[in-house]
Parts: sequence; C-alpha cells; structure tokens
Amino acid sequence: MPGSLRPVLVRLKGCISFLLLSASWCADAQEADTLVAAQVFSVKALPIIRAAEEVLFQELPAAPAQLADALRRFTGVQVKDYGGVGGLKTVNVRSLGSEHVGIFLDGIQIDNAQNMQVDLGRFSVEGLEAVSLYNGQKSMRLQTAKEYAAGAAVYLRTAPPRDNALRLSLRGGSFGTVNPSVTWERKLGPLMLRAATEFVGSNGRYKYPCFDTTLVRENGDIRSLRLETQLFGNPAGGQWRLHLYTYGSERGFPGPVIRRAQGFPFSAERQADQDILFQGSWRQDWSERYATALRFKYANNYTHYNTHPEKNPMALPYDLHYRQQSVYASLSQSYSICDSWSADLGSDFQHNALTSDVGQFVHPRRNTFTAALATRLVRETFRLAAHLVYQGAWDHFDARNAGGWMRENSYRSAWMPSLSVFYHPFPWLEADAFVKRSYRLPSFNDLYYSLMGNSQLEAESALQTGLNLRFRRSSREWNWSLLLSPYYNRVANKIVAIPTSSQFRWTMLNLGLADITGADLRARGGFRRGDWGLSLTLRYSFQQALDHSTSGSLTWGNQIPYIPLHSGNADLQLDWRAWTLAWNSNLCGERWSRSANTADYHLPPWSLSDVSLSYRWRKWRTVLLLRNVFDKAYQVVQGYPMPGFNGMLSLEYNL
Repeated sequence: MPGSLRPVLVRLKGCISFLLLSASWCADAQEADTLVAAQVFSVKALPIIRAAEEVLFQELPAAPAQLADALRRFTGVQVKDYGGVGGLKTVNVRSLGSEHVGIFLDGIQIDNAQNMQVDLGRFSVEGLEAVSLYNGQKSMRLQTAKEYAAGAAVYLRTAPPRDNALRLSLRGGSFGTVNPSVTWERKLGPLMLRAATEFVGSNGRYKYPCFDTTLVRENGDIRSLRLETQLFGNPAGGQWRLHLYTYGSERGFPGPVIRRAQGFPFSAERQADQDILFQGSWRQDWSERYATALRFKYANNYTHYNTHPEKNPMALPYDLHYRQQSVYASLSQSYSICDSWSADLGSDFQHNALTSDVGQFVHPRRNTFTAALATRLVRETFRLAAHLVYQGAWDHFDARNAGGWMRENSYRSAWMPSLSVFYHPFPWLEADAFVKRSYRLPSFNDLYYSLMGNSQLEAESALQTGLNLRFRRSSREWNWSLLLSPYYNRVANKIVAIPTSSQFRWTMLNLGLADITGADLRARGGFRRGDWGLSLTLRYSFQQALDHSTSGSLTWGNQIPYIPLHSGNADLQLDWRAWTLAWNSNLCGERWSRSANTADYHLPPWSLSDVSLSYRWRKWRTVLLLRNVFDKAYQVVQGYPMPGFNGMLSLEYNL
C-alpha cells in the first residue's frame, strides 16, 4: 500500500467507526422510546455543562437591589465595586478579567459604550427570573455564536409574564436612597405585555476613615431612570419576544482618596448616560428535527463626561461627548440527526461605531463576524459536545498623517475550538469537564480613547480547562450537595485595566503571560420540618494568578492585580412560616493593585457581613436589609473606600 494513502485510510476508518457508533447510539435511543417526537426536544434541552451557580430570585428572602448583589454570591467571582449606589460595578470570573466575561440578556450579549465593561449597577433584577454563571459553556440548542465564543458567561433570564399582574415596590435607606419601581403585566389576546419603570436617587454621602481622621464621601450622588417594555408571543411551534430598554442617569465620580487638606474637593467629575437598547428573538421548530432562531439588537449609548474645573481648579478641563451605536444580527440553526445526536450552525454579525467631539479622535468602526459549528451527543448519563468557533473583526479608523487624514484598516481573527463532556454514573454523582480556547479583542476604549487608550495593545488569547464534580444526597427532611471545581487558565497578552485618578480614565496594559491555577468549593445543606426551614451554603475560592510575562523581572511570579489568593462567603437562612432571617458574610484575602507585589500596592484582607429580615402577608412583603453590620472599613479597589454600616427598608405589593 502506498505510504501516502495510509494516513488517509486510517482517518477514513476512524470516521466510519465514529458514524457507526453514533448510528448505534441513535438506534438505541429510538428503541428505548417509541414516542420520538416527545423525546427530541426534552433530551436536547439538557445542558452539556451545568451552570456553575444560579440564583433564582423568587427563592431569595430579599430580592437584591442590584444585579451585582446577586453575583457576589457566586464562587470564584469578584465584583469590582467603587462604592455607593452609583459606583461602577463590574464582574471578573476566575481571573479572566471583566471584558472576558460575556453578559447575556435572554441569549443576546450586552455591550457598553463607556468602557466595554458592562456596568452591572445599571441593571435591575425587576422582571428577571434568574441569573446564572457558566465557566465553560452550556452548549444548548440554538445558541448564538457569541455564546460559544465567550470565555465565561453570565446569563440574565427574563421571567415569563403573568396574566394581569401589578407589582409596586419602594426601597429607601442610607445615603438618602430612594428607589421606587412599578411593573405591570397584562395578557392582550395571544400576546403578553410587560412594562416596568424604576427610579434610583441617592446623595452617595457616607463616612469613611482617612488616615487619622474621618471624612465624608462627596460627589457620589446619582439619579437614574429605567424604562422597559417587553412583548411576548407563542405561535404554533415557536415563540418570539421584543424588548425595549431605555436608561438615563446623571452621576458624580468621587475619585480616589489621597492625602490632602480636609475640605479639598477631591473630585468634581460628572457623567451623564443615555442608553437605548432594542432587541428581539424569534424561534421556530419547523419539524421534529429542524429548528431555527433569529435574534437582533440595536443599541445607542451616549456618554457625557465633564470635569467641572470651576469646582476643582486642579482638574484638567474636559467636556467630552461619546456616542456608540451597535447593530447585531444572529441566525442559529439546529438539526437533529437522531434523537441523541444533533448539529448546530450559528452565525453572528455585529457593527460598532464610536464617535466623539474630542480633538483628533479617530472615530473607529468595527465589523465582527462570528461563526460556530457545534455538535453534541446526548444520553441520559453521558453527554459530549464539540464546538469550533471562528471570529474575525475589521477595524476602520481615521488617523492623522503628514497634516492630512488617511483611513487605516486592521484585521484580527482567531479559531476557537472546545470540547465538553458530562457523565452521570450514579444518582449522587455528576462530573463534567471542558477545554476551550477563547479570544478577546481590545475594545474601543482600550485602543482609541484619547484619555486611556493604548494603540499597541495585543488581542488576548486564553486556554481554559476545568473540571466539576458534584455530589448530592437528600431525604424527606434534609438535603446536601458538594461541588468541587479545579481549573487552569493560561492567558497570553492579558489586558488589565488599572484605574487612575478617575473612574473614567484608566490605564490599559498587556501582561505577556498569566498562569491561573485555582479551585472552587461549594457546600450546601438544608433541613425542613413543618413550618421550620434551615439552610447553609459555604463557598471558597483559591486563585493563584501569576504574572509570567518576563522572566527575572520584578513582577515575575507575582499575583496579578486585584486577584485574591483566598476568598469565600457564607449564607445562612432560617425560615418560619412567613418570616425569613438571612445572614451573608463575604471574606476576601490580601491583594495588590499592581503586578509589583510591594507594600505600596498592598490591599489588606477584608470581611463583610449583611443581615436581612423579611415578612410576607398576603400580597405584601416587607424586607429590612442591614449591610456591613460590624461597620468594617475596607476597599475593593485601592483608593475607593466602601460604605460602613448602612440599611435599606423595602415594601412590595403584588396584585
């Protein structure tokens, strides 16, 4: 046999063996149940990788005031918080960085005009059913290509609307906070309508220790208004939804705390935002085997940043306006080869454009194409999924050259394969594992913002591996579960955002190489007898995220910025009839604000405890929430002191 044919025949033999094995699996599945149509969609609805954690808002004793409050309960997640009701809040998962985490609202990714890091403080939990975190990817039927490409994903799932319902809520408390909201739901023939509005107002003033004295945080006020409308339809064999989201805010940036004379205006920076988001989706099952999903989005985000030098003579005079527009479309197709084997093809296109009145601004535009080919084999105790994602992006921008203007183009692309396996050998044991490559482009502000951009930034590439082991037992009165998740991430050209003298101005840096080794541990236990219920959840995260950029340098082998080696939290909840008492504690180990792990950049460990008491009576619910009950002084970000003891009282009415 000619040597050149042997490799071809070997590969052909392997393909034939795989097809025969798959066919036998399909035949076994069809013999197991003659109701093929009833099995097609239920089996493929099972995720390959389960959510690392999920919060169902209806099960919480007190609905969190902000989305960031719910994400703080997750293991391996750091929420960067710059203090107060209006402070910027971003999420970091397993040291990948905020911009490497995709935030998806009903399967469509959310973008942000300010810095491409989604500010979780802008999103309310009103109208949401759950928030879930995936460290790998769930590999579900009819996903978008962007869902496969995300390094980690936070999913916001809208609650199904109710027939003719009204919900009124009023929160108020520390920092002069007032937070009323109204949600109205109504059935309009075959359609369902949900309309909601929410206002948040706060003066942002709170005391904090500063060296040998106590000062009051100034210029941290916020006024924001959110309006949302959603329309749902369920025609035969399909479903569709439309979602209009508008948000407007005006807030102050208090700036970092440094040693200055008492009474000096630390910051007079202000920012106003006007965001409009219109998105929709349509899914149709054309037959028992073939289905499609179409999704689209239009976003228009406006930002006005002003330093007000008349109030702070030391500030540079900036009065800047930015507007980003985004158009997105996605088509997903799924074909069931048999009841156990399916294949998906997804293709996404997105156009982003950023304009500004800043002098010599380059006005970048980016066209991004993402395609994903996925196949999955699903059985009751074993599931396998393989994905191949391609992403290409064209940047167009204007640059000054020899006194004139010239148009410059740049193109970046990447292939991102992944493999996921799930095994459920016993009722009390589940295991899943994944390996994938993810790729993140530098965002517009990384590259082009005149105050913070770094045009020399390289794209970030990550190799992710993870294993999840789940143990669970339950009886009539008690239940317990244990999750152990070791993982390893290797990130090349990691992009790190370092805050400077303002939350609006950042320093963007590439770390040549970061090796991240870690493990998440979560233990849960619950007991219920009669009117009494007790539950306890313990979470621990170990993250060794080391900078391995330049051998022999000062930063070699140091922990990368803002990643604690040890962190964790605990939730304790006691229920009795209509009363619920809940306790939550968060602990964060020492960190450094720079890759140079020296005393100048050291951030001490901190702990935080919250307690809530809620009572339900017919259609009413009242909740008293006390945060930082021990009045601990701490900082999540260096130079940004967090509030001490504070409280919030809420009253809800559901009709």
